Amino acid sequence: MLIAGQSFNTLLKLIAFVFLLRAYTKHLRKSALVWSMAFLVDALSIFFDVMNRDYGLAVSQAVAVSLLFYGTFMFLDEENIGFSPAYIRNTAGIAPLILTMYVLGYSSFRGWGPDELALVYGIAGFFYFFTGVLLVGLREIYSRKGMYLAVVFMLYGIHKMDYPFLRPVAWFAPIGFILGALFTLIEVVLLLNIISSEKFKKLSTTPFMVEFGSHVLVVGQKEFQEMKKRLSSSPVLAFLRDMRDVPGTWEAYFVSNVPGPRTVPPTGLEKAVELSHVYLMKAESIGSRGIIVIDCLEYLMMYNEFRSIAKFLSILRDYVLLHGGTIIVVLEEGGMEREAADGAQEGSWGWGLRTETGLKQKSLLELGIKGGNECYESRL
Repeated sequence: MLIAGQSFNTLLKLIAFVFLLRAYTKHLRKSALVWSMAFLVDALSIFFDVMNRDYGLAVSQAVAVSLLFYGTFMFLDEENIGFSPAYIRNTAGIAPLILTMYVLGYSSFRGWGPDELALVYGIAGFFYFFTGVLLVGLREIYSRKGMYLAVVFMLYGIHKMDYPFLRPVAWFAPIGFILGALFTLIEVVLLLNIISSEKFKKLSTTPFMVEFGSHVLVVGQKEFQEMKKRLSSSPVLAFLRDMRDVPGTWEAYFVSNVPGPRTVPPTGLEKAVELSHVYLMKAESIGSRGIIVIDCLEYLMMYNEFRSIAKFLSILRDYVLLHGGTIIVVLEEGGMEREAADGAQEGSWGWGLRTETGLKQKSLLELGIKGGNECYESRL
C-alpha cells in the first residue's frame, strides 16, 4: 500500500509537469514553466525517499519548494495581483533552498538525524503553506477555483510539516502517503482547470482584422475613438486611465496607484514592458500583429523621470520591431508641452514632445515618430 501511494503521488506530479510545460509552450506563461520544474523535482524527491537518501530528499524538497514559491510570485505578477520587484521575487524564491542548505551544512558537523529531517520538512511545509497564503489573491480572478487551490496548498503544507513526526509510525505511513496523494490530486486537478481557462490564456486566437503599415502611431483622442471601433474585435493590449467602453476582446490594464486586479502602478514600467513582451510573442506565435495602446502617457510623466519614460518607450519600440507589432500612443490635445531640445538634454535615450496648434505637430525624438495631419505615423 505504501509503494502504491508513492507511485500514485509520483504519477500525479509527472502529469502536472507535462501539462504545465505544455501550457508554457502554448501561452508563454513563465510561471507555468517554473511550476512544471517544481513538480518534476518534487517527483524526484519521492524517489530519494524510497531509496532512503536523506540528503537527496532534503535538497530536492528544497529546490521544488523554491521553484514553487518563486513561480507563485511570477504567477501573481502575471495576473497583476500585487506587483513585486524582481529582487523580492528572487530573494523569496531561493529562501527555502538557502535555509535547507544551512541545515545540511550544520548536519555535516553534528551528523544527520531525526531533528535535521524535521527541520527540512518543516521548512518545505512552511513555504508550501505560505504559497497557499499568496494564492488566496487568485479568488479575485479565478473565484472559487483560485480559493480552493490556495486552501489545498495550505493543507498540504501542514501535512508536510507533520511528516517527520508521523513517518516512523508504521500504521500511519500508508495513510500519510494517501493523504499526500489526495492533496496532490486535488492540487493538480485545480491547476489544470486554471491553466485551461480562458482567463489564463488571456489572448484570443482570433486573427487581427486591422493591419497597420507603421510600427508606431501617435494619435489624438478623436482619432483613438475611431480606432477603438475598428479594433473592437481584436485582442489589443492596452494601458489606460479610462476603463469605460473598453472592448471585451482587449487585454486592458488600469494604470493607477490604487491596487487591484488588472492594474499597473504608474511606476511599474518594468511590469508594463514584461506584459507587452509576452503579449507580442503570443500574437506573433499565432501569426497576428500585436497592437499595444498607451493612453496614459501624461499620467506616467507625473510619476517617472523623463529619462525613464524615454527608455520605456524605446524598449517597447524595439519589441514591436522584433515581433512585428504596433504601438499606438494617445495624446491629449495640448497635454504635453515639451520642446525637442529638452529631450536631447536627457542624453541619447531622450525624446521630446511638442505641440503646435494642438496635435498638428509632434515629435518623439529617438523613437522615430513623425507628425502628420490626423494620424502620426512613424517612418520605421
